[in-house]
Amino acid sequence: MKKNRLFIATSIDGYIARKDGSLDWLDAIPNPDNLDYGYYKFYDSIDTILMGRKTYEEVLSFGVDWPYPDCKTYVVSQRAVDIKTENTYLMDGPFEKKVGELRQEKGKDIWVVGGGVLISSMLDLNLIDEMLITITPVILGEGISLFPNAPRETKFELVDTESFKTGFVNLVYKKSD
Repeated sequence: MKKNRLFIATSIDGYIARKDGSLDWLDAIPNPDNLDYGYYKFYDSIDTILMGRKTYEEVLSFGVDWPYPDCKTYVVSQRAVDIKTENTYLMDGPFEKKVGELRQEKGKDIWVVGGGVLISSMLDLNLIDEMLITITPVILGEGISLFPNAPRETKFELVDTESFKTGFVNLVYKKSD
């Protein structure tokens, strides 16, 4: 069975984006060695993406080619979304059932890209198996929280850590049984 895996960067104070959805602060942190912080290894392990509508629209606003052309992408939204990318579908309706069906498909794992509302909803439904959280060396002070809407208490086990000379730290958690 496929696993639902969150891979996301957050500020030290727990924000995944500015209040307006901007991610400019991620590029502002010096990375002279062009480290990928485990992104490419992670990306090779997935073939399906789940993301919220706001995250989808934010990625489109970057003005670059769609960064996930070889993955089947599902945009989770309760309202209509103008899908502008290939191999991308609107996921509406019985969310828990549809995610369960995706998990049964053959292939690689599922990347829960974000945003925070989707992440909290998936935690509430016990649908996140693993989290790779990259802590970035910046405090934003305000923004979009990694875990908004007070998701239910869920226990995870720390299974790996990796620190980088840029100040980034990867924390890998797996859901405790």
